[in-house]
Amino acid sequence: MRHAPGQLIDHYEIICGLGEGAYAEAYKARDTRTGRLVMLKSPNPQLFGDPAIYQRFERENKIAEKLDSAGVQRSLGMFSANGEPYIIMEFVEGENLRVRLGEIDGPVPIDVALDWATQLARAISYLHTHGIVHRDLKPENILISTTNEVKVVDFGTAMLEGARRLTFRGMTDGVGTPDYMSPEQIQGDRGDRRSDIYAWGVITYELLTGRVPFSGDNWLAVMAGHLRRTAEPIRSLRPEVSPALEALVLKAMRRWPKNRYQSAEDLLADLARLDHLDPSSFDLSPEPPMGGAMAAADSPAGLWIRVALIALGFFAVLALVILVSVVMHR
Repeated sequence: MRHAPGQLIDHYEIICGLGEGAYAEAYKARDTRTGRLVMLKSPNPQLFGDPAIYQRFERENKIAEKLDSAGVQRSLGMFSANGEPYIIMEFVEGENLRVRLGEIDGPVPIDVALDWATQLARAISYLHTHGIVHRDLKPENILISTTNEVKVVDFGTAMLEGARRLTFRGMTDGVGTPDYMSPEQIQGDRGDRRSDIYAWGVITYELLTGRVPFSGDNWLAVMAGHLRRTAEPIRSLRPEVSPALEALVLKAMRRWPKNRYQSAEDLLADLARLDHLDPSSFDLSPEPPMGGAMAAADSPAGLWIRVALIALGFFAVLALVILVSVVMHR
């Protein structure tokens, strides 16, 4: 990380690094004017050449500034120092869910898992009510505070419904993280509210079982699992989970969006009446796989098919470039 402890960015003093992602670095900092602790988010310098990076920061800040909920990290504003943009966010004392899961090293106690999952569902409902789809929900983007409160963070890939698309170098509309991506995002769709519900299901599955539903030797195999495989029943891994809770989570994880909960409000309603749910009322029958070359990628032959398709695309583009060059020099 490029900013060192003690360094000043405007009137914000860097205390330590908090982590870095594909396009930004996050730091714990102190506002020297007020003494308040904040999180400072700065773009990855490798992306400074991308003219859309400032638009991305504006989009993230615009989304975060709309939010005022205990379950969502707030933005305190977007600024610029030496020509470089940065965002000041609310600082949350605690750790992300990935770190917390590493400390637990196994399934989370059921009452704690249910509490965190319910808080997360409320935060998702709040976002959706304000026209925001997160699109990259995962343990790294969920903070657990020292008072056990859940907060959703990082709106770098979030979508404001009705807003125009932004194109960033190295990214497509099919954003997300393989372990938690919905099948439709894997196939390149932008995703919608039901994509966040799918990610909620995968995260809750992991809380209850200590593992994600689909794994493999590479990210292609993981993606293929979401497209064509059926997750192992939760109760086969942890029998003490109630049949109703298992059914609810598996419904959120249905492969085809039309078969999932259609809104976070519906999901919350079932969570609130969990003790009265009839597991047999849930349609958890096998679903047909989603198509495409990715669906076959969890086998060696499928992986080679994928590689071959990528190579063919590359050579097609190369041939087109050569053809254009020849025509222009005639």
